[in-house]
Formats: sequence, C-alpha cells, structure tokens
Amino acid sequence: MLKGAVLYAKDLGMLAEFYLALGGTATSAQEGEFVTIEAHGSELIILQAPQHVASQIQITDPPAVRASTPIKPILLVDSIDETIAKFPKCGGMILAESSRWEFNGHLVQDIVDPEGNVVQLWQVLTS
Repeated sequence: MLKGAVLYAKDLGMLAEFYLALGGTATSAQEGEFVTIEAHGSELIILQAPQHVASQIQITDPPAVRASTPIKPILLVDSIDETIAKFPKCGGMILAESSRWEFNGHLVQDIVDPEGNVVQLWQVLTS
C-alpha cells in the first residue's frame, strides 16, 4: 500500500546526502526544493521546509531526537552494520535507548538522522 514517504527538511542538502549515503538513487530533484530518492521500489521525497518554518527549527549537535511523532519511516537495507558504519561521514546516530530486535523476518534498529528524525533500519533475516 505505501508507495513512499515525504520528509520536510531544515537543510535539504544535508538530509538528502544522509539518505543517499544509506542507499538508493536520486531519481529527481529541483535545487533548493526537493530530492526524490528511490530504493527497493519505494520513494523518499525530501522537501525543503518553507523558510518561515525552517528558520524556527533549531538543530543541535547531536540533534534533539524527535521521538514523539505518530509515524516512523522504515528503510530496508542490505546490512544494518554496514549502514551504521557510514554514520561518521553522513551524520546519523543510533537511537540511544534502542537495541536491535527481530520482527517479522527482519532485524530492526532505530536510528536518528541529522535533523533528529527517528527512522528504522530493517535488514532481511536469512535462514
């Protein structure tokens, strides 16, 4: 049912670089407005938040975790370990209180992107 997700960004370039580093291909973009990243048959569209909204968003280092949202995107990755190894270059982090668990044939790990959004990495478990 889900074709993809839309994520608003304070810093479009930084967030696009993060998600591209995790895997996928930029299939369309308009400088300063949006980037569409496609992987495993779905799309993540990253939109630049309007300036009046973006100017009010404070990103700390490390970013404050935005855990109190009613939805959490899932990113299918080949290897959680290989994906997390890219974090020093692209700005991600493991959610502090999170540990890996198995669910529905997948290994799952909560992570945080450079703007504090919580997403899940899912790796298919092989038998």
